[in-house]
Amino acid sequence: MKSGLTLTLFILLIFSQVSAQIDAQTAGSHVILKYSPLPMFDVDNTFQLGVEVPLGNSGFSLQQDLGYGHSKFNIWYQEDSSPPNKDIYKSRTQLRYYFYERRRTKAYVAGEYLFKKVVYRENQWVGMDCSGFGGCGYFENRDVKIGRIVGAGHIRAGWQIYFANRMTLDFFGGFGMRRIKVNTLSSGLENASVRNPESFWFNAANGADDFIPSLVLGVHFGLILGKLEN
Repeated sequence: MKSGLTLTLFILLIFSQVSAQIDAQTAGSHVILKYSPLPMFDVDNTFQLGVEVPLGNSGFSLQQDLGYGHSKFNIWYQEDSSPPNKDIYKSRTQLRYYFYERRRTKAYVAGEYLFKKVVYRENQWVGMDCSGFGGCGYFENRDVKIGRIVGAGHIRAGWQIYFANRMTLDFFGGFGMRRIKVNTLSSGLENASVRNPESFWFNAANGADDFIPSLVLGVHFGLILGKLEN
């Protein structure tokens, strides 16, 4: 937990050191670099950075977030004697439209596509030469790799606040649907599954394919880039 908090505070400190006068109207023509702290505290934890690019004077902008994480710096596993070994890759692509503006704030609606890939690694005994009736000829101790793929679409709404020191605060919420698929990434080990990777909510069994409701809620800290007119 300490590593996640330290990294978050370090990023916020960097963002807070830049100063220049700016407002919502001026910011509309500038690229914004963003950091999202909440994914660091997710079960599928990631360090996530993004960039928002305005699309001319149309009121539209495109935001792309990318994240990577590993269970070694996941706060939920700090007290676990045998935490899962997993890598997390995440991408969020968002097209937003600003429909309301004041001097220091803008409101927007957006459509978002989320892609997430979680790769589990585990050493286990795997049944080999198995029949369709549940019996296996023998078992082998193998290194198993299983992928959990998530694709989701969300409609979100939010407010972006602009501060005089180039910083922005973007908070949002939304809903949609997500599809979760689990497949063995180790050739010939279709009977493998990662046992109890997140004991309180998910089991990565090979072949799982779920379509479920999805909620999104979060905040971004931003830094407006580029030269500003005096």
